[in-house]
Amino acid sequence: MTNVWKKGSSTYQHISSFKPTFQTSVDNVARYKKSITFSDKVLPDSDRKVLETSLLYSQGKDIYELPCELPIDTFLDDDMLGDQEDEPVVEKEAKMEKIAQSSTYGQAFNKVEKKPLVPKWTYQGETINKITYLGENEDNNALVMASSGSLAWFKEGVRVPVHIMQEYIGPGTSYSSIHTLKGKDVMSVCDFALSVDFETVVKSQSQGPEGDSILKLVDNAGKPGELLRKVYVPGTTVTHSVRFFDNHVFGTCSDDNVIRFWDTRTGGEPTCVLSDPNNGALTSFDVSPVIDTLFVTGSDTGIVKLWDIRSVTSAATDLANRQNGEEPIQDEVIALHHSGGDSVVDVKFSPTSPSEFVSIGGSGDVYHWDLQNFFSQYDDDSNDVKYPVDENVKANALKFLHTGGSRRSLANTGRRNVLGYHSIVSDLIATVDEDSLITVYKPYVSDE
Repeated sequence: MTNVWKKGSSTYQHISSFKPTFQTSVDNVARYKKSITFSDKVLPDSDRKVLETSLLYSQGKDIYELPCELPIDTFLDDDMLGDQEDEPVVEKEAKMEKIAQSSTYGQAFNKVEKKPLVPKWTYQGETINKITYLGENEDNNALVMASSGSLAWFKEGVRVPVHIMQEYIGPGTSYSSIHTLKGKDVMSVCDFALSVDFETVVKSQSQGPEGDSILKLVDNAGKPGELLRKVYVPGTTVTHSVRFFDNHVFGTCSDDNVIRFWDTRTGGEPTCVLSDPNNGALTSFDVSPVIDTLFVTGSDTGIVKLWDIRSVTSAATDLANRQNGEEPIQDEVIALHHSGGDSVVDVKFSPTSPSEFVSIGGSGDVYHWDLQNFFSQYDDDSNDVKYPVDENVKANALKFLHTGGSRRSLANTGRRNVLGYHSIVSDLIATVDEDSLITVYKPYVSDE
């Protein structure tokens, strides 16, 4: 089934949705944890006028690959949208109508819509909560994390993991007991990230209410899954987000509202810390894959903040920023807000745009932000990194809002790892809702 939703003057260049069925009977699909991401497969078929790619969707212990066919004009020829500033609105609307009438519009899942899904990979005895696709031509094709903190590597043609880093947790540190401790099941108790060169994995996990959270540096090159080093994060119970800036520097976000910056080449102490005690609890953190100095945070009060690591580290090391023995003043680049205080449960940068990112609300709504106009106001080559705050630019940063429409209830709250950006096809996004409805879409944003 396909739906097209409109909100204000914005609509979709493309949107397709379907709810899968499974070869093995699944009762109460909503109780299974889900995650979604894209593969890097991109195959243009000019004869059929489609662009072929695929999704990886996990539900419980199983991972499914879903072929996806998209209208090629929409995803490879943005000129047909007419981005010229002087193009009349009437002509733009006519082009949008042309896209809407495409024979493949809303039919991305035709290949699987009536076929029960069969698992591509299975992590027996575990519940998968995150998938990272490593690449079609890599030795291992996917790395996944289970709710227990265990890691598993999968490869094409082998249904079970080819490498496993197993974590054993006792009753006192079970996933459910930690969530009870936190009081929020939207907070992940474990996470992982890969260095840019894919050689190192850093994973986080909790030891329960009495122990500090742990970071583990893990080999992903010579001996995937081999523990290289273990680091404790004092004063924290949960480190819920881990992200790399490059091959060595990474950041972590913990339940003490502190982001710590680390270097894999140094010892067990962070190189710098950022404390953000205001505006609620930090729930999410991501690093731009395009501009590696930028990162974004989200809070449970609905506030999204963009930061520059250069400003953060400069403030932390410059004694002039300390006033009367107080902590350094570390200001964000810009602060944005979800409507109605909708809590932020996840944030993700676009892998293809230097100015775009999304934030996911507790409502499940997806907020699309674009700071291109904001960035144009400063010179990135300047040694003195200062960002002017223009309230008009700030107000116009929200470019698009994707909602589930009336089908989403208040109880159907947002979760982490349920949205994926395509790493190659610009602006192509996939989401999965709690009731297993899978959607791929590309937003259309008017310049008006």
